[in-house]
Amino acid sequence: MTDYLCEDTIAAISTPLAKGAIGIVRISGKNALDILKNVFRTKSGKRKEFFENRKMTYGVIVNENGEEIDEVLAVYMKGPRTFTGEDVVEIHSHGGIYVVRKILKRVLAEGARLAEPGEFTKRAFINGRIDLIQAEAINEIINAESELSLKVAVNHLRGKLSERIEAVRDRLFHLKALIEAAVDFPEEEVEIIETGRVKQIVKEAAEEIKKLIETYEDGRIIREGIKIAIAGRPNVGKSSLLNALLKEERAIVTDIPGTTRDIIEETITLKGIPVRLIDTAGIREAQDAVEKIGITKTMEKLKEADVILFVIDGHAGFTEEDRKIYNLIRNNTNLIVVINKRDRGLKVTCRNFTEKCVEISAKTGEGVEKLSDIIMKTLLLEPETLFKEAETMITSERHRNLLEKALKNLQRVQESIERGVESPEFLAIDIDEALDALGEIVGKKGIEEMLDIIFSTFCIGK
Repeated sequence: MTDYLCEDTIAAISTPLAKGAIGIVRISGKNALDILKNVFRTKSGKRKEFFENRKMTYGVIVNENGEEIDEVLAVYMKGPRTFTGEDVVEIHSHGGIYVVRKILKRVLAEGARLAEPGEFTKRAFINGRIDLIQAEAINEIINAESELSLKVAVNHLRGKLSERIEAVRDRLFHLKALIEAAVDFPEEEVEIIETGRVKQIVKEAAEEIKKLIETYEDGRIIREGIKIAIAGRPNVGKSSLLNALLKEERAIVTDIPGTTRDIIEETITLKGIPVRLIDTAGIREAQDAVEKIGITKTMEKLKEADVILFVIDGHAGFTEEDRKIYNLIRNNTNLIVVINKRDRGLKVTCRNFTEKCVEISAKTGEGVEKLSDIIMKTLLLEPETLFKEAETMITSERHRNLLEKALKNLQRVQESIERGVESPEFLAIDIDEALDALGEIVGKKGIEEMLDIIFSTFCIGK
């Protein structure tokens, strides 16, 4: 993506490449309407020269020989009041993969270019329809895996986070005006600094930025999900626990030790928060090369996990093999001991452990809900509080890094004033850098080199 002038017309399939009821080809750019006129015919075969703005029109798409490709509904939307800010056309056809691709090929033959990933959203940003936070929010909505992550993304799209950042930028622009006044009118410099207005504005801005940064860890978990590794020796019920948490049978459960020889990952939602469950291969002396690879992967996953569920067969008791595994992972601060097979009677209980512990029956589901509560408490996550904070929560590492950069610059201003360095020119440097960092978040400063990276994560039709 290097053409920031958006002078060409782009097209792409905007529905999933799978069989469905409807497929949509989207066109955006100055030639969108002309392309529609060239490929569209009324049902009687006549060329249509006038398309009413924002009104669906029934007809057919034809190939270069005038032969019908498919019956469609087409709509023309005149810019700039469109998603991209340009003229936009959508062709709604039957949802077969072949027919949708054939329509797209026909559109491209009329002069449109295949859109790059995220290019429609990128044009919406460049044309001022949305800011960069809102553009990123569209991708977050598409990839949301829970009610909470969807709520955060929707609030970002509505501009809630942008409003808070813009409010801080406004304060700093006001501060910059004071500093420039001190430069232009040096005889007033002392009065301006000694009134405390500069110090107060910096303090308020820094406090607001700190509050936003503090939401990042919860925001990261909401966006990426909690990684929970289920560990233990073979045949203690790890796969049964995975199925109990999933509330469906996804992993193979047998009485044969070592049935799970590879990593099984599934995504669920606990208390509205996305969770990646990792059912690991049983840790023991490997019987063959394949099992050895599985156990090596298990140890790697345990290091990456936010929470480790150490599963013990409580009916069999705490074996020497359990003890070896326990000694490997006991120093993990987010370890939860899960004593399974309560329905068969327990020879070992939570009284035998100092770590967080819960007794369950993966077979009957007893204690599984309590386990979910313990996981939330272990990570200091309070779902009800998170839902309230979701309006302006930071979920992007890019946002966090730029906020931290802005905060450091403001802290330098505070330190300079404390040391008695009140030269307006000196203070202005750090103020400008803080403004630049905040501007990058919303896409108002130094963002050109970031666009390719950000929008390359989008699907083609967005």
